[in-house]
Amino acid sequence: MTNDQKIRYLRLKQVFNKALNQSISKLESWEKVSSCFPRYSNTRDGSSNLVTCQRQVIEFWTELCKREFDEILVERNVKEKLDELDDLVSEAKERLRLSNQRGDIMKDSTPIDELSSEKLIQGNLYKERIIATQQLDDRLANIKEINVNMQQELNELVAELDNEQVELTKLYDKYLGTAIEQPLDETLVQGLNDMLLELRNL
Repeated sequence: MTNDQKIRYLRLKQVFNKALNQSISKLESWEKVSSCFPRYSNTRDGSSNLVTCQRQVIEFWTELCKREFDEILVERNVKEKLDELDDLVSEAKERLRLSNQRGDIMKDSTPIDELSSEKLIQGNLYKERIIATQQLDDRLANIKEINVNMQQELNELVAELDNEQVELTKLYDKYLGTAIEQPLDETLVQGLNDMLLELRNL
């Protein structure tokens, strides 16, 4: 959306200026000012001084209000938020237009011009949630893939350990079985026993 189409911030400024002018107009009324100082305003010096004070008060009040209003706008990031709202409304109107062209608009849908700012913002937040959810789903899929690969590697490792255990069991039966007649190597016997026990405890 171009800057010319972003009207909400401009309208806010216009509303402020209108409200300020209405407030200032009360100070600009000489009748109201003089009625506050009836005797003083009836003298030449008093009248002149009141006119000067009136002008200074108006200038001070106008400058003060504008400065405080601008500070509030900057502090709360009002312009950027209203511009984003304008973009959101423009995007929604464009989607509605395309939807009307396709003829798939629901009869009970609410016209975009009748939607409140809160609902429009909620719609934008819903879109952001959808994107965030999709990103989380992608991350979850990657994690699942990593887990599957790790499980496969663990299964292969377990298979290798099982094969080694089988081989050690064969060695145990061959060299430590009851049919053995030759003298046994005690160191070999103890070492094989320890290895077999460790494997069986896995």
